[in-house]
Amino acid sequence: MLDQVDVGDHEGVLAAVEKDGGVIVRNYLQADVLEQVRTKLGAALELEPWCNNDESIGDEFFGLKTKRLHGLLRYGSEIEACLMHPLALALAPKYVGGPVIQSTGELMAIGGSETRQAFHRDGDSWFRAGLGDRNLLFSVNIALTEFKRENGATVVIPGSHRWPEERKPVPEKQSEEHAYAEMPAGSALVYSGRTVHSGGENQTGEMRLGLYFGYIPSWLRPLENSAQLLPETLRDSLAESTRKVLGLSAGGFLTQL
Repeated sequence: MLDQVDVGDHEGVLAAVEKDGGVIVRNYLQADVLEQVRTKLGAALELEPWCNNDESIGDEFFGLKTKRLHGLLRYGSEIEACLMHPLALALAPKYVGGPVIQSTGELMAIGGSETRQAFHRDGDSWFRAGLGDRNLLFSVNIALTEFKRENGATVVIPGSHRWPEERKPVPEKQSEEHAYAEMPAGSALVYSGRTVHSGGENQTGEMRLGLYFGYIPSWLRPLENSAQLLPETLRDSLAESTRKVLGLSAGGFLTQL
């Protein structure tokens, strides 16, 4: 089972991530912001087909009944506020040891009858840099709808952020090491890039919506190229603090290196 802490308890969040590899943060988004984000992203999501992932990577991992959106700041200032959440901006630099930029922002919609995703570590995208005990990724998955075990709540393996790379989770029926990030809409799962986890199986007819932001050290290459995904007029209109987190500068170079 994962601990739950209030959004204002920054020390409690970091302590839980250090202990278990992840924690549920209550009231991460206020109700009005949650509704605005859900409305704007939901409208864009309706235009997308299922399984709209990069075909070169494979449907087995990304899912046949899952939709994803990127370049999220196109959809409104409320999404920018989620990226620039005070908790994330306060704790991510402490966790990774310096200034941060966004690795990727992603809306993940798990549809009814989707199977469980394969277990993985998000930080393995930078496996060559992540040797030893170095923390490279601070992840936040915001529940835009209620996360329940039945509708695909993220499956987390507490303590796995300390495992050796070759260790794999034991099948659930043979172990109690699996935890489900069950939480109301507006809460968030905050976790280490070294934590083993997966998208859960959706056994319902409802869609589970999660809004993900990852934060990495500014010297790493992000997964998402904001300079390419976001329109130039939008990039130029963003606050300087947001541009820095996106790794943008007026001259087109990465910042905070």
